[in-house]
Amino acid sequence: MKIKRQKHLRRCLTFYRNNFGFHPPYKVLVDGTFCKAALTFKINISEQLPKYLDGEVRLCTTKCSIAECEVLGSLLYGPLKVLRQFHVHHCHHDPPVSAKKCIHTVIKKSGEKFFLGTQDSELTSIVRSRGGIPLLFISFNAITMEAPSETSREKAENRVQTMIAPSDHDQTVIKKLKTETFGEEQVKKKKKRKGLKGPNPLSCKKKKKRASDELCKSKKKKLKRKARLQQSVKEV
Repeated sequence: MKIKRQKHLRRCLTFYRNNFGFHPPYKVLVDGTFCKAALTFKINISEQLPKYLDGEVRLCTTKCSIAECEVLGSLLYGPLKVLRQFHVHHCHHDPPVSAKKCIHTVIKKSGEKFFLGTQDSELTSIVRSRGGIPLLFISFNAITMEAPSETSREKAENRVQTMIAPSDHDQTVIKKLKTETFGEEQVKKKKKRKGLKGPNPLSCKKKKKRASDELCKSKKKKLKRKARLQQSVKEV
């Protein structure tokens, strides 16, 4: 295994170990798509997974995943033979449902911690949005673990904050100690905010006309009349 893959795997495993309590032996839930990819790339899942995760692995599948492979017949005959080698987890689906729906309900309802090995893009997106479940897929002739999703990181951050934050009992004790040492806090009265003032009444008044302005206007009118008369005389 290359150094980059080792570092990536260690980061992912430490994240899921510290935040979601994943410890060996790891339970890995696989479906037909994962087994089919393993056969095409000639990967022995039962041998390669313990080496990759560096710990004991318990491989399991569901009754519905086996039933789906049986329905498809020769298309998934190889994956069916591989799935029959693993432990069958009881999903309580009668009649069987699709492998995607079955695995989602198993992860959602059962309290067990599963790694999920699948190549199904729809199932991967559903599990990714749920968070807290390590995803395994096969690419470039090797098993790879997907980096923790944003939902998983948010869940981990919320968990840390709840652990750090004081409980209700602690908060009441802190309040009592504050009142004993500093006394009761005085509630500050809020100042009333003054409303918007109206416009200045002097600015609303109309401007008074001055006598000088009226004289100027009358003089201008007289000059205009004289000019018109002179022009008419010239024309005559």
